[in-house]
Amino acid sequence: MPSIPRKPSLSARRLIATLFCLLGLWMLGAPVAAWAQHAGLEPIVLDSTKSSVPLAQRSLYWVDPAGDKSVQWVEENQHRLPFAVREHQHRVLLDGNAALWVRFDAQVKDTSVHWELELAYSGTDLVSLHYRNADDQWSEQHAGDRLAVSDWVYADRYPVMALDTRIDKPVTYWVRIEHARVPFSGRLSIHNHNTLRELRIHQQFFLGAYFGMVLLLATVAIANAAVFRDSSFALYAAYITVLGLALASSLGVAGQFLWPDSPGWNGMAEFVLLPLVAVVGLLFVRHVIQPRRLGRGLNQAALALAAALLLLIVWDQVAPSTLSFQALTIGGAATMALVYLMLWAAWRTGDRWVRWIALGILPVLLTGAIPVLRNLGLLSSGFLSQYGMMIAAAIEAPLLFYGLLQRSSLQHEAQTRARALALTEPLTGLTNRHNGMLRLHESLVRAQRYNHSIALLLIDLDNHAWFEREHGREVADRALVLTGSLLRGVARDVDTATRVDDSSFALLMEGPVRAAQAVAAATQILAGGLRPSTQLPIGTTLRFKIVVAMLPEPGLELLQDAQAHLQWLRGALDDLRENNRKSIHTMNF
Repeated sequence: MPSIPRKPSLSARRLIATLFCLLGLWMLGAPVAAWAQHAGLEPIVLDSTKSSVPLAQRSLYWVDPAGDKSVQWVEENQHRLPFAVREHQHRVLLDGNAALWVRFDAQVKDTSVHWELELAYSGTDLVSLHYRNADDQWSEQHAGDRLAVSDWVYADRYPVMALDTRIDKPVTYWVRIEHARVPFSGRLSIHNHNTLRELRIHQQFFLGAYFGMVLLLATVAIANAAVFRDSSFALYAAYITVLGLALASSLGVAGQFLWPDSPGWNGMAEFVLLPLVAVVGLLFVRHVIQPRRLGRGLNQAALALAAALLLLIVWDQVAPSTLSFQALTIGGAATMALVYLMLWAAWRTGDRWVRWIALGILPVLLTGAIPVLRNLGLLSSGFLSQYGMMIAAAIEAPLLFYGLLQRSSLQHEAQTRARALALTEPLTGLTNRHNGMLRLHESLVRAQRYNHSIALLLIDLDNHAWFEREHGREVADRALVLTGSLLRGVARDVDTATRVDDSSFALLMEGPVRAAQAVAAATQILAGGLRPSTQLPIGTTLRFKIVVAMLPEPGLELLQDAQAHLQWLRGALDDLRENNRKSIHTMNF
């Protein structure tokens, strides 16, 4: 007799049911499990109590690897797709033609304001907002670099799109984002229209202040380059201009105001201008610090890296790819590292102006690491990644410009001194003999032409040899410097004080001048030398022998010969040195 199978026990039936459930879940796949986990997100309520609502943790995302799915297909298959909650600091690299889909539900409760979706991230290739309107038809809005900013729904810095105004039920919104090569981490937020406009007004105020400062500094730098013939200011003007354009492009200002009808250039501007900032900045630092301070190795490395970056920019534009973009990013990081080394080498020289320039560039170098980390997918987009470099550039500008002014001042002073050596005598700062004789000749010509008199005083520091013999050359030179200072104090604006030889000076008093004025000047010089000075040894003074003549002398056949007139006075001075009782001799009056 066949045995009757026994009915499974209750615990066995439960085990079998559990196995079948697990098998069913495995066959349905993880997408359904993921959707079941996150489908509980409640619709976002938009009413008067809210002004801005971030979509982080209130929206779901999915990446379409091929980028060919329509919104209709995504809507129909959403429960089978691995949608996940989009968290704060979310970032994703969209390889190839991949597209990012973001889904959120929102219901308008307050019809007194319009609600708008903002993607706070400029440079996105394409952003599309899809939703079904009241007639159950798809409504679409588009923005991004593939379109001219003037063709956006709102010609704004960032993509901004309007939400549906109906209040009868929640609306499901689908946002499709294309953003090749650069990891995407833009923040999506919903704002009411008034809040967003107020936010833009505040942003435009500060952005306008910064870019106005850039324009002013670039203009002043160009003016300084022209006036002082200093190429450092010209390079600084190029650097700050390229940096300003790069920041304007990355912040969306350039696309909104400078080239709103050029989607092609708007899409590539950031990829060209930011690496170009590294090139111009590198060459600027090299030029300002000067190759001799850097050494041969750093100088050649700077030139080679600048050339390599230019080639990488061309490669990235001719054949754009993820590889070319990563090469540009690594090249930018290498540039910052090289600039650090260059600044350190310059800092060690101890020059004050070099340190001001180093301090000025340092903030931009520090914040420049943020976009590098973002491009490498190590950092999400945020306030610092968007505005960090602009803040650093605003700090950099006055420090760097001050350092350049100090450098230019020192160089200009050195050039002025070099030019002055052709006209003045180095020790006393008085006119040298050659130019003194030239001035005397010109004065004689004028005196004969206009029939007036000039005065020539030949002054000898009588105790100069004694100073050198008793106190050394340094004290004797100090006595000469004091004599030069005394002559400058006596001379009028039109007069010329000249060092004639080792211990003799001449004072040319331009005419018309009277004999009494010439004697008074000689007396003042003599008295000034007798006053004690802390620069001389205690108990010593300057003793002078002075010969005074009114020129031209009618009875002499010297005409306009300046050298002959000087020799005439020198002969009288030699005779005066023999007279210990007399210090001033008038020759022809």
